[in-house]
Order: sequence, then structure tokens, then C-alpha cells
Amino acid sequence: MSKFTIESWQENDVMKGKNTQASLRSAVIKKHYVGVLQGTSVTHYSLYYLPNGSATFTGIEVFTGQYQASEGSISLLHEGLFEHGEAKGALTVIEGSGTEQLKTISGTAHFCAGEQKEHELHTHFSL
Repeated sequence: MSKFTIESWQENDVMKGKNTQASLRSAVIKKHYVGVLQGTSVTHYSLYYLPNGSATFTGIEVFTGQYQASEGSISLLHEGLFEHGEAKGALTVIEGSGTEQLKTISGTAHFCAGEQKEHELHTHFSL
């Protein structure tokens, strides 16, 4: 398991619905990781917000640092849902995205993030 903090979150409108309160937004998130993953990342999200405040999101995260003392970078595909103040996401390592000592990494991860400052990422990776 790893823990991450969100260092910055920049979100912008892409499109607002004409006859609805739904909207499409983009976000860039910078994170810092400690634990099994140690390093930093940048995530680019597309978020579709419904009138009730919930949102579906997809994105790609590029992580640079260490996984179990092996160095390199990996890219992760995100899919998730934000509702009731909590984001739940499933991540998959993008095949072929690993560099250096992480060239052969594969697997999945998941998180549940609310209002707290630090969030847990549960990894199921293999090298």
C-alpha cells in the first residue's frame, strides 16, 4: 500500500450542457507518494459532472519514482466515480509504459479519496 497527498488540483470547464446542469471538465492533479510507491505524479482527468454533483472520471497518471526500490516511471489508466464527497477509482498499468527498472511492470490499483489530506492507494503490481 502507498499513501498520496494531492499537491495541486487545477480544474477547468470544457463544455456545459445547454438544457441541463451537466458539464464536462478537465483537471490536472499533482501528487506525492510514500510507501510502496515513492515519488511524484501528474494526472490528467476528464470529468463529467451530473446535476446532482456526482461525476464520472477517466484519466491518465504518469508516475515517476520507485516501486519496491525499483526506479523508473509508469503510466496508469484511471476510471472512477465521485459521489457524496468521495472519489473511488480503479487504475490499470498501461502495458509498455514502464521505463528503466519498471519496464516490465503490470497490474492494477484502487483508491478511495475523501476530504482527508492523505489517501491510500492499494497496488496489485508485479515486475
